[in-house]
This record gives sequence, structure tokens and C-alpha cells, in this order.
Amino acid sequence: MNYSLEQLQQASRLFFDLLRRKVISLDDPAAAECLQDTGAYDALQYMAKEGGCRIMNSGHRLHLLVNPLGSGFASNFTQLRNKYSRIERKTHLHIINIIILVFLAEMDQDEHHFKPGQDSMSYIQISDQVSSLFQAWIEMDGDGGFSKQWRLDIQAMHKVWTSLYMQTKSQEEGDSLTRGAGSRIGLIHEGMKLLEEEHLVFISENEKRIFPREELYERMRYLYHDVDRYKELKALIGRTLTEKEGEAHAAH
Repeated sequence: MNYSLEQLQQASRLFFDLLRRKVISLDDPAAAECLQDTGAYDALQYMAKEGGCRIMNSGHRLHLLVNPLGSGFASNFTQLRNKYSRIERKTHLHIINIIILVFLAEMDQDEHHFKPGQDSMSYIQISDQVSSLFQAWIEMDGDGGFSKQWRLDIQAMHKVWTSLYMQTKSQEEGDSLTRGAGSRIGLIHEGMKLLEEEHLVFISENEKRIFPREELYERMRYLYHDVDRYKELKALIGRTLTEKEGEAHAAH
């Protein structure tokens, strides 16, 4: 399809704005202008495809999604290792993925009753749930069968996680959130900053608490719910935590 110069200019403005902002409301002038012109919107989709990206329209916002491979605009999720040089070990990246999944699973309880601004989760809650998961999973992974079944390196993640203090000494003395693999809080903050940089959450550093934005619910509803791996791991996390909670109640 041939595009006019004006259509290409409209598409280019919106595409590079999306690269910078990740998510744009449909009420935004640049988005509204592009959406009103079928040719300009088609040009936007073409540019995204050529850049290894795709555009997701939730009906309220445009999301720029980066394909895992072959993109010149690799995002936080697809190029973790290169972007975060302070995360040196592959196991740390695996733990960060579990941390993010724990948060998403907690927020993704009922897709018909998302409560942006009301739902939230503290860093301590995330730490406790991750600890419960690794403890339960290591008990089920005696012969490595559980790790193989779920494609998770349980042994390595459990070993690293249990070796970490909740906070480093500098974090305790400064009462501030810092990123890095030196503590559990540092790894949690690393994961939550990834979500924040995608404009999916708000982090209250004073409260050490994470609040989901409406954009996160849109991403879950229109993208993650179609990803089998996400649905499988979310269900596994939910079952494991429910079982651990039941054991705790029975013990009392």
C-alpha cells in the first residue's frame, strides 16, 4: 500500500512517541489524528512491524509491544540481561521473573473487577510469597522432576533466594529502595522498576508498596490472558500459595 507524505508523518510522530512513552491514550491528539486516517494507522502498524514491534489497541490506549526476537527497540522484558548489567547471574533474572509473576498473579484475580488505585502489594508481601513458593517447590523437586516439568530452575533459584538478606546494610540505614541482586528487596525493586518503566505500575517508595495502573489491567486482559505460559504459571502460583496457606491454618 502506498502512503502519502502526511500519513507517514502522522505515523512516524505517533510511533516515536510510543517508543518514548510505551502507552498513549486514544484521546491524545497524535493518536486521535492517526486513528482517524486508516492509511496513517496502517502506516503505523507497518512501521511497528518493521521495527520488530506491534501495536495493541485496548479501546482506551495504544500499547507498544516489542517482539522478543529481532527487534531494534528491545524493551525491558526482552533484553533484561543487556539492559541491567548489575544483574550478573542468569538465576537472578529467573528470580525477577518469578517476582513479577507473583505480583501479576495477585493483581489478576478477577478480570471483571480490576480496581486500579485500590489494589496494591507491599514489597514484604511479595518477599513472603516468593519465599513460600520456593520452599514449596523445592520440597516437590527432590529428583528434579518438578523443575523439568515446569521449565524452572528451582534448585538454583531457591539456593540464591535463601542466601540473601531481606535488605543490605546500606538499604536499612538509608531506608531507601535500591535496585540490584544484593538483597531480596533489591531484586523485588528491580522487577517492579521494570513494570514501572513500562508505565504499568506506580511505586510508592516511602510505603514500599506497588500500585497497578489501568494500563497493567489492559495489558493483562488483552495480552497476557492469551499467553499459555503466563496462564500456566499464574495457576501454579495460585495453587501453591493456597496450599501453603491451608497448611499454615491447619498447623494453628
